[in-house]
Amino acid sequence: MGFCEKIKTDVVVCDEIFYFEHDEINVPLGFDAPTGSVLAGTVTVTLSECDVFIVGEGTFVADVLFIVQKELLLTTPAGDVFPLEFVERLRFVEPFRKCDATVLELLGLLPEQLRCQVVRTAGTDTLTLDTDNDTFSEELTIELKIKVTAEVQQFIKLCSPRNTVDIPIAAIQ
Repeated sequence: MGFCEKIKTDVVVCDEIFYFEHDEINVPLGFDAPTGSVLAGTVTVTLSECDVFIVGEGTFVADVLFIVQKELLLTTPAGDVFPLEFVERLRFVEPFRKCDATVLELLGLLPEQLRCQVVRTAGTDTLTLDTDNDTFSEELTIELKIKVTAEVQQFIKLCSPRNTVDIPIAAIQ
């Protein structure tokens, strides 16, 4: 006779990689930047929210909110350094391309059970300084791999105690 245990586990409904693009053109520096200046620094992207919902005829949609913090330094040829800091919120609402909600019926799931699980976040950022116009432009690409999961309860059959054996360890002299 087997033993059963009811456990909660996640079922992967869908997974996909998204590429979110955000370009800013001719952002004013607020001061004169001499020719030969260099703009560098760090852009920190934090995923603040990730939700999954269904629209229309069963299309999964990802609704994500990123907080983007830029800590930049403009260094002039004379060695003067000017810190520049920016913070912005970027929201993207994008449909999934590889899967749809027909899988929910097959798995016996409800849309309310869906969760957004982030697997990986990465990205690239390219800054271009224009000292003639005292502006810079930025091309930010955020890569986000998302799994749509649902928590389900399942009965798992455990091994019978009759299939268990204790093996004694002999003492070595």
